[in-house]
Amino acid sequence: MARKNLNENESPKKKSRKGITPFTFLDNQFDEIDSRIAKRHILYLVLSCVAAKVIVAFVTVAVFHSFIDLFDIGVYFQHVTMLIQGQWPFAGEFQYPVLIFIPLIIAVIPAILFQSVMAFVYTFQSIMILCDIITIICIYLVGIRLWSERIAFHAGLIYAAAFSSAYFVITKYDAFPASLLMLSILLTVYRREAKGYAVSVLGFFTKVFPVLALPFFILYNAKNQPSLKQELMKGAKVVIPLCAILFLPLFVISPDTFRIYIPVRSELGYYSNTMTFTLYSWLHDVFNTGISLDIISAVMYLGMIIGMLILLYIAWTVPGKDPKTLVKLILCAIVLVVICAKVRSPQYIVWFTPLLCLLAIDDFKKIFALFVFQTLAYIEFPLMFGTLYTAVTYTDPVLSHGWIITLIMFTLEYSALVICLWLVVNPRELYKKMRMAAGKSG
Repeated sequence: MARKNLNENESPKKKSRKGITPFTFLDNQFDEIDSRIAKRHILYLVLSCVAAKVIVAFVTVAVFHSFIDLFDIGVYFQHVTMLIQGQWPFAGEFQYPVLIFIPLIIAVIPAILFQSVMAFVYTFQSIMILCDIITIICIYLVGIRLWSERIAFHAGLIYAAAFSSAYFVITKYDAFPASLLMLSILLTVYRREAKGYAVSVLGFFTKVFPVLALPFFILYNAKNQPSLKQELMKGAKVVIPLCAILFLPLFVISPDTFRIYIPVRSELGYYSNTMTFTLYSWLHDVFNTGISLDIISAVMYLGMIIGMLILLYIAWTVPGKDPKTLVKLILCAIVLVVICAKVRSPQYIVWFTPLLCLLAIDDFKKIFALFVFQTLAYIEFPLMFGTLYTAVTYTDPVLSHGWIITLIMFTLEYSALVICLWLVVNPRELYKKMRMAAGKSG
């Protein structure tokens, strides 16, 4: 069935509610979609999403003889236990915003009932898989606006098969904020602007990165308003009350918790798996230039600021409400923050993989680049970790055989990410749109 053409200013008609089903939200909110086809596609995507996690866990342990990393889940359990015992959990290196305790409190209930830490682990993993199911459904529904039902379905399957991201869904917490990011994009491209703002702010209080989409939402939505100021006021009516409710009580109790919302964790130093450290290793150790790590980091952060300003300028300049351009700009913003920061965890791949899958699906070359990057990311963690590098250093001496292999692997991984990003974003296309806009305004 061909997708219906809808004017951006036109509000879709509501269907009558005929009972509550698992797809009631789909029926009532996205009337421009053929719900019969969508329901079948979503069922297949949910099954694929769950099956992929089982396969990745099995292959990691049985084939590669590696490990399922439960360290972070242990940290989560420790701090939610502190909370239910009446202790202050936001201490030390626990730098997660307050809404992390939504999944943690749910997961700790079976642990208390059965007096078992593993009950917490399995429940937490199940919650993260549920969040990933929300993500894959959002990929499908957003993909319909970008492409068609069939291509959107394929984008969801590609995401389910993204094995490096799947590994971190069952071992870390990032699937929860990632699902909120995708939900905020979904609501925005289907013209639920206020809800999109609200979910983006909620994402900020789970982990900081979902809020990177907020300025792009405002500029995107402003194209239907007489002025940017009017859209800013509309967004402020949603953002300010939510921030006040979620931030001020915690801040009053302990002003020190403000550091939770600072994404640059300076006390942790430089991580060895960052692009900053990779460039430093080439320039300082291989080419012996004498350039310090601090100088390289400063240049990277300057590049991040300039890059963000360029992305916002593009969002403001490119005419019309193009959902594909919106997704591209949010993807670039997130990847820019990831590669320029001096601290990076391997699970950050969960943040942007859904967006890569959405944009890569129209070309086999892009899909190939995506899976090359997924492969290198999986080699980084869990396969290389502890053997070739730790969080803050390479395990072998500088310029030794093992050190060079580690450096080459990180170089290949970042190169693959940049190539994949270039292919899916297609900067030349964005540049053409900007030139056309400049020509019309001139």
